[in-house]
Amino acid sequence: MIRYLTRGARGGRPRSVSGFTFIELMISIAVLGLLAAVAMPLVEVSVARTREMELRRTLRKMREGIDQFKLEYDKARTNVVDAKNDFKKRLSADRSGYPLTLDEMVETKILRRIPRDPMSPDGKWILRSFSDNPESSLSDGKDVYDIRSASKAVALDGTTYDTW
Repeated sequence: MIRYLTRGARGGRPRSVSGFTFIELMISIAVLGLLAAVAMPLVEVSVARTREMELRRTLRKMREGIDQFKLEYDKARTNVVDAKNDFKKRLSADRSGYPLTLDEMVETKILRRIPRDPMSPDGKWILRSFSDNPESSLSDGKDVYDIRSASKAVALDGTTYDTW
């Protein structure tokens, strides 16, 4: 900061005036710009990492829900004492034991709601049926054996989200 003396309005005693010079202001703006330029990539990676963690958590929760549905359905099929009535009503000879739709998991209170896919813009999931070929991207839609993201974007680890 530069200080200099000026004369008062009536030419009396000198008074002290302080302020920033133009060059000081320009240097401080340049330093702030440099700090912002360094911080932006870190923020972008942090946001991507957070979305990836949300996708992993959601996939884990959905897959655990599918496994829980299968377990409860198999209990009802074998007439176990603690089988839930909701599953006894759904017994059928031609079912694999997996939910027919994601909504069926909500109806049987395995899940409270169906979460959105955080990586795809429409929030939809790609479903795989028990009778599907694991290498195929097509599903016959008979039931929900597995779930994956619909996004083809590349993750931070180099894989695509639809392979998780």
